[in-house]
Amino acid sequence: MDIYSEESLKQFIEQNPLNFSARRIELAKKDFYGVRNGKVSDEYADYILWALGEPSRHEHFGKYLLHFIKENGWKSILEVGCGEETLLAQWLYQHLEGDVSITAMDICEMHCNEPEIRLVRKAFDKNEDLSGYDVVVAQEPCDATESVISACTEQNIPFCVILCGVAHTRLTGELDEDAYDWYAYLMKTYPGCGFQLWKNGRFSSGCIYSENVFYKLKQV
Repeated sequence: MDIYSEESLKQFIEQNPLNFSARRIELAKKDFYGVRNGKVSDEYADYILWALGEPSRHEHFGKYLLHFIKENGWKSILEVGCGEETLLAQWLYQHLEGDVSITAMDICEMHCNEPEIRLVRKAFDKNEDLSGYDVVVAQEPCDATESVISACTEQNIPFCVILCGVAHTRLTGELDEDAYDWYAYLMKTYPGCGFQLWKNGRFSSGCIYSENVFYKLKQV
């Protein structure tokens, strides 16, 4: 499939495999027709992966997490920054056959086809009480990123976070100009964490995680 053809984009919009809202469809179209300068929206990245027949971002991350969730017997999972469609939370719930308790948290309005998934509409705070969770996961949680790392590190809760491809605000309020400067800051500030570049098809970003738990960092 020609990923740059309008026919391909039309098929993506008609099929809407990820149940995107009209707003997110428009973001994909904006990058398709616009000047990208090396940075693209999540929606456009999802379109490209679909057009190439590769796993979506949430499926790629979900397959990686599945091994650790089963190996460690985690039953209570918190996803931070789940997005409007709660795609990762739903994928995990379905592939774990409902044998878990999943909470999906974000500041936006969320939609979920799995009634057993608990939706919490709020911003994640670094002082969030995580005592009721076995593990925290997040896929590009934007400004909540360092709060997640800080809270999990402080409370000794296993976590795995796929970082955004652009820098987000530090807890100090500072904002790095470059994503790699931000990654370097996180690694320096939280030296007990593991880090690697995360590759999903033709896209890449960073991945930071509890090194003592996610020790077999082998992507699927």
